[in-house]
Amino acid sequence: MTHTTRTTLALALILAACDHPAVGDDAGRTNDAATPSTDAPRATDAPIAVDVGTDAAVEHAPLFRNEVTLPDAELAQQALRLMGAPEAGGSGSCHDCHGLTRNSIAQMRTISDTAWSSCFADLDPATPAAAQAIVACFRDARDEFHTGNLGVFATGATSPWFQYVFRRAYGATWETEYAQFTMRVQQPPAPATALTQAEFDLLTEWFLRGTPQLDAVLPAPDGPGECTPYVSAAAAALVTEGARSGWTARNAEASILMHGCAGAASPLDCLSTYPRASETSYGAEWEVPAGTHQRVLFETDYRTSYWTRSSADGRFVAHGGSRDMSGASIIDLQRGVVIGVSAAYDPGFYPDNSGFVFQGTRRGAGSCSQSVLTTGMPTHITFSESGCASPGAVGLYQHLGASLDGGDYWIVNSVWSGDPGDDLADPTVFADARSATTLLRFTNTGSGTGFMPAGSVEATTPWEGNSVISPSMRMLVGHIADAGGRPLGYVLHSIDLRRDGTGRATSVSFPEIARYCVPGGKVAVSLDDRWIVTHHRATDADALDLGFSGPSDPAFAAYRGVSNVYLIDILTGEETRITNMQPGQRALFPHFRSDGWIYFLVRDSSATERIVATDAALVLAAAL
Repeated sequence: MTHTTRTTLALALILAACDHPAVGDDAGRTNDAATPSTDAPRATDAPIAVDVGTDAAVEHAPLFRNEVTLPDAELAQQALRLMGAPEAGGSGSCHDCHGLTRNSIAQMRTISDTAWSSCFADLDPATPAAAQAIVACFRDARDEFHTGNLGVFATGATSPWFQYVFRRAYGATWETEYAQFTMRVQQPPAPATALTQAEFDLLTEWFLRGTPQLDAVLPAPDGPGECTPYVSAAAAALVTEGARSGWTARNAEASILMHGCAGAASPLDCLSTYPRASETSYGAEWEVPAGTHQRVLFETDYRTSYWTRSSADGRFVAHGGSRDMSGASIIDLQRGVVIGVSAAYDPGFYPDNSGFVFQGTRRGAGSCSQSVLTTGMPTHITFSESGCASPGAVGLYQHLGASLDGGDYWIVNSVWSGDPGDDLADPTVFADARSATTLLRFTNTGSGTGFMPAGSVEATTPWEGNSVISPSMRMLVGHIADAGGRPLGYVLHSIDLRRDGTGRATSVSFPEIARYCVPGGKVAVSLDDRWIVTHHRATDADALDLGFSGPSDPAFAAYRGVSNVYLIDILTGEETRITNMQPGQRALFPHFRSDGWIYFLVRDSSATERIVATDAALVLAAAL
């Protein structure tokens, strides 16, 4: 899925690192060699009205870009200012989603070079077939539109040129395909204002010249140093308090019935009607450690897109991707049905079973009360239902939590790295010394508008990205990386909110209380504040743990890149692998439901994907 995308210039350009041809003498390629400079930019605000019914009806595509004649030094300053680099006098923009360092810009340039030499080799497609070839180039291996396939040129996704290409490729049905395209790759994403033609020209010119003068504007990064693991007494205190009063305890007190637990004597007895993975032909070796059980809850007949998340009671499981590839899906395990969602990806559920959020709607993020799913028998969610809203403040890769002391609901945003799940390595994390984490406060209005924004607070979290709040809003986990984007581990913070006399949050700080120096992707925190869970792709360093004599063992080669799920004990820092995936299999996007069962997604080379649950955290906790 394209995950690409996020707030203002958020280029999910960090999603790929592939070989690419160098940009050669055609680096300034436009539709017409005599095109003007940005002194006379073309407007891009309104869709073009072009009749593409016959080839003869269209002579040429609208102009793609104007050449810019600024000197390199001035061009670099203006481009980096537009991207939000403080050194160039900028703020926000790309910097809200990715640290702007020499290394992150270099990776953006690599992806943009590849896009320019492949997807944009023909800027004036003369036939529908030529336009269809361009559109096909915008799709990834899963046949989904992907910002990483467009690079910096995704910032022009709403321009007349892109509209023309889709009209030319699809004729009368172009709007449906184009809507899917912009929903997934538009930079900045809706509802943010699109770049003007002059801004697009300037930014793409700098990348096409090879980002000259980059080092003159951005200083050499230093980085955070090496990761040293430790767990403080403050972390232990939060774990103790979480066991007593976290959302696991609160939801049990509220008698919220966990899915598959009717008649169960304990959580370990839940989900017993679902088949064990070890009893299937594809999952016979998945179950580790000894004594744990994995249950296969659902098998999709479609491909999912980006991460999977479930409701606190485990009944609803959501992700991007759908049968008709038109949006996202929510699986109602109780009814055994798939509910369509007019969104792209990145679902999240509040820990008290009160609501959910998706990214990639026509108006940005969409949120709904959970009653929208439990009232009647819905077949599709459009976010126009009573109880739904489109809060414009929510950036991509959001995670949700709720205060234990009253009606505040929270969403966290930070710099991030895209992880579609199919990569053979854990994602890089491009943060910098000024990277920040923002907490957005929401209130549940209890009316037809559902959850509505009510302010935000922010604090710096240097060299950290992919920030996740615990469901209780007591903890924050950041993914720390070096200046080159290499992940070093995870930093655990407590959340210190300060409020005024009315209860409104006025500021926040994130005191560091632990570090866990282990590899992995994005994390999730259990509802009792005891565990962190993540997935990790196998490298040579994992050969012994996977049962091989070492990385040179010939049998290990097939396991490089296999993704397994790992559980980290917040109290001790001990890490445990809780899946045993085989070559070609990937266990991805693990997360907790309220009683401690962990749900995750399994992909392999088939079109079928599986929602699986494991009781590993419950079994390990019982053994302590």
